[in-house]
Amino acid sequence: MRSILLATDGSQHALRSAYYLADLYKGASDVHVTVLNVSSAIPPLYREEAHDPAVRQQFTSWQKRREKEAKEHIGEAVKVLQRGGLKKNRVTAKYRQQAIGIARDIIHEMNAGEFDACVVGKKGMGWFASTLFGSITGKLLEVSEDRPLWLIEGKKWNSRKVLIAMDETRSAVDMARYAGTMLQGVEGVEILFYHFCAPFTEDLPPEERKRLKELEKRVVEREKEELVHYYEESKKVLFDLGFPEKSLKFEFRYHRSARPKKVSQAILDQVKKGGFGTLVIGRKGATQAREFRMGSVAMRTAAESSNCAVWVV
Repeated sequence: MRSILLATDGSQHALRSAYYLADLYKGASDVHVTVLNVSSAIPPLYREEAHDPAVRQQFTSWQKRREKEAKEHIGEAVKVLQRGGLKKNRVTAKYRQQAIGIARDIIHEMNAGEFDACVVGKKGMGWFASTLFGSITGKLLEVSEDRPLWLIEGKKWNSRKVLIAMDETRSAVDMARYAGTMLQGVEGVEILFYHFCAPFTEDLPPEERKRLKELEKRVVEREKEELVHYYEESKKVLFDLGFPEKSLKFEFRYHRSARPKKVSQAILDQVKKGGFGTLVIGRKGATQAREFRMGSVAMRTAAESSNCAVWVV
């Protein structure tokens, strides 16, 4: 049984997460979705309710109103999921008051319930590209650590057309295993393993780049061989999960001058050109640096994605 936590704040952007799940898992019988609403913090004045009867009365009224709003928000998402084909006993509603912070409370709920994914609307949960970690979505990316986070943006997607963005490590195999598990048994799934090779030599002086031209060719060929090997491993994983060979493809692209911005843009261009509704990307870059919770390519790709779901795993 795949277990998914859908966090909603009642906004239209957040509600689209429910539409995405309904589209992706239409007809699936082994998926359970918990719809969660975490209310905002109690206003400071109401913390005095134990000492002042007048404040207590107002606080009680505020609390009932807040719970009613939360149930309405949850109810809207539940209706979308059920209209999409999820049975009533496969959808659970949950409301909780903010304890630490909305983002951390969501992740706490995810850890406690051992969910396979946490799904949020990218803009609906307070996404601001200019102040990434000042938003709830940005904070979720920061504190979710190794917990898979699905960021949904857009109105209509071909959710079962999936692009897995490979880096030059075997993390592609792990992403294939995760994606395969979450998509197992879903009809009509197509998966493209895509890698954009970037030697990052644009900062070198022209003469040095010229001297390294032949070496660069060998490096690119070696990287391609490694990626083909990881793709073959990934294919075996997916074959074992029941995916037919015709549903899997591999593409390797190379550009001599490609900063992280160009890499993320190349990935997003491929998503748009190919009509992919789901993008799977690794949280860490090839360096796997501990001091960074997310790699620069993953961060930029997640931030600039549009009209697709980004699975950060």
